[in-house]
Amino acid sequence: MIEPSTTSQWLTIAVFAALPSVGLVSGPSYALLVFGFGVTQAVLGGMQRHWPPIDRQLGLLALAFMALCWASVAWSVDPQRSAMAALQVTAVLAGALVALAVPIPRAATSERLFGVMVVATAVGCAILVIDTALDFPLQQYLLNRPPPMVGTKYNRGMDHLALIVWPVLGYLAYRRDWRRIVLMGVPLLCAVAVTMSLSTRVAIMVGLLTLVVTRRLSRLAAPLLAAGMVTITVATPVGLHLLAEQRAALAPYLKISGLHRLEIWDHVTTHLFARPLLGWGIASSTKLPMPPEELHDYVILNGTNIYAHDQWLELWVETGALGAILGLAFSLLVLHRIGRVSAVIRPFSYAAFSAGVLISCVNFEVMTDSWWAAVAASGFLFATLEHAVVSAERA
Repeated sequence: MIEPSTTSQWLTIAVFAALPSVGLVSGPSYALLVFGFGVTQAVLGGMQRHWPPIDRQLGLLALAFMALCWASVAWSVDPQRSAMAALQVTAVLAGALVALAVPIPRAATSERLFGVMVVATAVGCAILVIDTALDFPLQQYLLNRPPPMVGTKYNRGMDHLALIVWPVLGYLAYRRDWRRIVLMGVPLLCAVAVTMSLSTRVAIMVGLLTLVVTRRLSRLAAPLLAAGMVTITVATPVGLHLLAEQRAALAPYLKISGLHRLEIWDHVTTHLFARPLLGWGIASSTKLPMPPEELHDYVILNGTNIYAHDQWLELWVETGALGAILGLAFSLLVLHRIGRVSAVIRPFSYAAFSAGVLISCVNFEVMTDSWWAAVAASGFLFATLEHAVVSAERA
């Protein structure tokens, strides 16, 4: 194993302290923090002639998806947009792989890392709660926008926090550090209670439910989650299309945003079935044709298309069955690796996985840089936690 330098160790602590604090206030900063962290660590390692190795299996899946995205330019409904999106996918996945290749910190650094993250998470959540109670003066100052919708600028950071908080909780549970669990848990729950991000609330609840179930049914966790992923991948197009067809009956019970999403899903799935194998090209879901006769069926959609609001649906409509299969392969690989980690932290890994899947079904485009930065950050933290647990057991 490559031995990290002192500079590398402190950089790791600084970056991961910023994620639940600075990253909570400004969610897009995750991309700069995590990818910059990976590149900087690679350069520091290269100066010592120790280039971090890229994970082979994840690398092959990423290369396959990059190749599919670039190939989709040839049949895209908007080739120029797809070419730019393929470039972005390449950069984002490369950045995530480099961040995951950073050497695991020393044991003493891991202790500091998780300890600092406890405080940073508590501080970040406290800032959100106080800013919300005061009608968002901080976000108004940063963005120069009026309340209350300026408060939605916390949503991305909260969604990302729903991924990286689980390894920190796993560390505290492993240490049986109940005092710091309360120190971090109370502000966290308060932030979840007041956030405008419904996806974060549901993701945290799904994660907690998964945590409880997998602690009691550890042997069934992997098969059940794998079956769930297969179902999501295969059934998303048909399921969302059937749901969207019932929007007239559901309209009295939905907010405008809910009806809007059903119209988007109806529009997207209709085009998906026209090109089920290869799709319409990466990033093309916002450019799908909408003839006048289709427009008449909608109350909110006006011809200006919006992204699919579901990453699995987006994979289907933009990259077809091939892209959906690659997405499923990535999910099953992650589940397989979770099944090999120490039993004491495995339930927290499954909780993070479930929370991530939930968010992927309702938020962010497939090529969103900060989303993949959060995924990579969560993976790095779990790898760090696993190394600390294994080292302690061997000592």
